[in-house]
Amino acid sequence: MKNLFITTLLSLSVITACESEDVADVEEAMNANQSLQGTAWWVEDIAGKGVVDMSHTTIEFAEDGRVSGDTACNRYNGAVEISGNEISFGPMAGTRKACAAALMDQEFNFYQAIDKVVSWEIAGTGLLYMRDAEGQVQIRAAATDDP
Repeated sequence: MKNLFITTLLSLSVITACESEDVADVEEAMNANQSLQGTAWWVEDIAGKGVVDMSHTTIEFAEDGRVSGDTACNRYNGAVEISGNEISFGPMAGTRKACAAALMDQEFNFYQAIDKVVSWEIAGTGLLYMRDAEGQVQIRAAATDDP
């Protein structure tokens, strides 16, 4: 009876360990398979400075390796290269409207942040985090339904 109990307990331990590894493998595979292509995002924070209330800063990743969006002042577009969780942005072209000083500052901060970004991840919360080489979050964004 004692041997049956120990055998059952060991079997449960092995099953639990396998299930934990399977869950970790599935989560890792899901993260690896995430893609930014065909997604659109509302920027919630730029380099820890927040964004102007009610401003409309967006990032849209097209299927063809292009990125575009709105800085809350001007429209922009450019090239983006994504390899796994690594990302690099090419030069950005944009309109040149004058806006309120706070929006112009935000646009400047946005372009500076984009230039520093080298990696990205989508957290379990669904938020996009774009980080610099030191791991500091430069852009935090929430998904939108408008790709």
